Amino acid sequence: MTIPRSFAALVALSLAVLAAPTASARPGGGDTIAVARRQALGSTVTVRGTVTVPTNAFDPGFAVQEGSAGIYVLDSGDAARALGDEVQITGTLVDNFGLLSIQPSSITALGRGPHITPDKTDTGAVGEATEGQLLRLSGHMVGDLFDDSPFGFKLNIDDGSGPIQIFLFPGSGISTAGLVDGVKIKVVCFSNQFETTFECDPRQPADFKVGPGAD
Repeated sequence: MTIPRSFAALVALSLAVLAAPTASARPGGGDTIAVARRQALGSTVTVRGTVTVPTNAFDPGFAVQEGSAGIYVLDSGDAARALGDEVQITGTLVDNFGLLSIQPSSITALGRGPHITPDKTDTGAVGEATEGQLLRLSGHMVGDLFDDSPFGFKLNIDDGSGPIQIFLFPGSGISTAGLVDGVKIKVVCFSNQFETTFECDPRQPADFKVGPGAD
């Protein structure tokens, strides 16, 4: 994914990268993801986490999470990153169409990481506060499936607390069979943002269960 910017914005970003210090809050150096997320755009950060979205589920990037904080990484480097791998990333914080992300300069594989359990969340609570996290949602589909080809498909689900958009990327391999208004859906998904729209995006077919009880 690329970020359109004016020349002036690129100059400002370059100056910020040179001037911004790296926040360190991890014993032995580096940043927790929670601390890194609070830094200014253009800051250089070093984070470590377990892969929660693998390479090519959405695009060539991937996501990592540490505890309850997660973040997207725009490039997988020289190797595909698999679910459950632990990696260390150094890079620059950028706004990727509304989603706080890291443009990496280096990625180091660290073996298998701590297990990440999706946080059970109300559909109406998905937003800025959950961005980057792996969530577990349950609700009924509201309205029709929208074909947003070639990017994927969009639908909304609601558990009574408010609707949230679910985006099905082609790389996830998730079928659209049975997706009709009112059907029960249970989903494990990455809390995402595109421009001003919050959404939650499943990574693989096992993440997406469709009615009648969505067991």
